[in-house]
Amino acid sequence: MSIVGNIYHAISTMLGGDSCMICGGYADSQTHHVCTRCRLSIPLTRYYLEEENPVKDRFSSFAPIQHASALYFYDSDPLWREVIHRSKYRGQWRLAYTMGRWYGEVLRDTRLYDDVDLILPIPLHPIKILKRGYNQSAYIAEGLAKEMDVKVDLRSVRRVENNPSQTTKSGTSRWENVEHIFRVCHPDRLQGRHILIVDDVLTTGATIASCITAIYNAVPDCKISVVALATPGEYTLK
Repeated sequence: MSIVGNIYHAISTMLGGDSCMICGGYADSQTHHVCTRCRLSIPLTRYYLEEENPVKDRFSSFAPIQHASALYFYDSDPLWREVIHRSKYRGQWRLAYTMGRWYGEVLRDTRLYDDVDLILPIPLHPIKILKRGYNQSAYIAEGLAKEMDVKVDLRSVRRVENNPSQTTKSGTSRWENVEHIFRVCHPDRLQGRHILIVDDVLTTGATIASCITAIYNAVPDCKISVVALATPGEYTLK
């Protein structure tokens, strides 16, 4: 937390208020514990307002996608890059849920995702969940579901291989690392549904693409949309 954040946190504590989950400043509980300053400073992609955008282009080249977007660019500000690390590696699952609710408000207001039937977070392998303690994408999905009034499905798709982390890989090695790592266990639950796949970060899109492929192979009559909380700058996706 920054010096300014510590000052805001001290003032909010004296006033009996709540702390912003991003910077530590004062935040009203009505805004899900994210202060006005952070809401104004987040580097939004605004892809969620566009029917066609670079995120959708990434997946439309190999599979029929209804909609796709990311909330913000994580590489333009260290504060927002830190949000991903804190929610993923530092046990701050509440932050993942809070960001999910924020994103859910945004998607609900766009009306593009109104016909989504089911929200499906990218699964983690059970061994990785034991090590980390939780799946951050599942908490993002729960936040989305709260605002969009849609159920979350944690059982229909499983991660059957505990592949190495993608963070140390690049290019084609990322795609090779995630081939055949997902299995659809309950295709009947997905048939005829519009499924919203959720992940925390979108870089090459290899992990999400592998999940999409597994679902379409098992349930060809479903519809799929994709959202990620954060993505790098727009030109790295092209």
